[in-house]
Amino acid sequence: MPSSIPVFAVQETHGRVLRPGNRVIAQSPDIGWRSLYAAILEEAPFVATESGIRHPSFIYHLTRPTEVTRKIPGAALERALIGPRRICLTPGSAAARWEHHGHPEILQVYLRQSIYESAIAEMYGCDAASAEIIPCFAATDPLLEQLALAILTSLREGTAEDGLYVDSLAQMIAAHLARHHSSRSKPLRMPAAQKIASWKMRRLLEYIEQNLGGDLSLEVMAAEVNVSPLYLARAFKTAVGQSPHQYVLQRRIERAKEMLRGTDTPIVDVALTAGFSSQSHLSSWFLRQVGVSPAAYRRQTAK
Repeated sequence: MPSSIPVFAVQETHGRVLRPGNRVIAQSPDIGWRSLYAAILEEAPFVATESGIRHPSFIYHLTRPTEVTRKIPGAALERALIGPRRICLTPGSAAARWEHHGHPEILQVYLRQSIYESAIAEMYGCDAASAEIIPCFAATDPLLEQLALAILTSLREGTAEDGLYVDSLAQMIAAHLARHHSSRSKPLRMPAAQKIASWKMRRLLEYIEQNLGGDLSLEVMAAEVNVSPLYLARAFKTAVGQSPHQYVLQRRIERAKEMLRGTDTPIVDVALTAGFSSQSHLSSWFLRQVGVSPAAYRRQTAK
């Protein structure tokens, strides 16, 4: 069952990575992320007005403190020397005029608006227009920073191919923005219990087992048991003790181990059958989880 969400393309963003003079270090469309767009770039001096584009976005500053100004229509001019760990959050609907004359290295993240809308509907029982994101500038936010660092690591270290993990990060970002950066600062209601019916959990675990080699996005898994992705992310961990990403990764590693022990299937085919996007993707996770490469594991278990 393919995901109904397409890859989050650069054309859906303000396109800063396409601007002459910017040095792009990594960006998520190259590795198929759908729930959010992210790019690490070294930005050249910049003066431009960016129109509203629906998807909310934030910039996490990495290096080279730079004086930045931002002007959102109807709001006061903002200016600050922005150094590492500071965050600028801009609602998707807002136009903004930006200016800086440095060369900061930044992480830019866009959250798909439909994911924010789903979080608002579940947390507040209203549409996103009634819980608009409030801009912030040169702010500190420890939780949003941790989520930014998780995105950063995924882009830089090659674990970015794990779409299910990125889906989970997107859900956490959406809930955090709704709870702490929207016009509704406290949830009016939350699900009464973070549990999922046992029959639904059995059905979902069977579905995962039958589809390890296919698309197991959070959206697809939630649809299989007719719950929201935000609810599933919490309820799954309550029931299983692991996040959906951790559980699926563990089962894919176990499937790969079974094939490496019991067959002569080429490792690249083991990877694809077990649900990894490539042999290198399998090898990266196999080393982390098992401590040896797939080839070494095959040799050890053949004795």
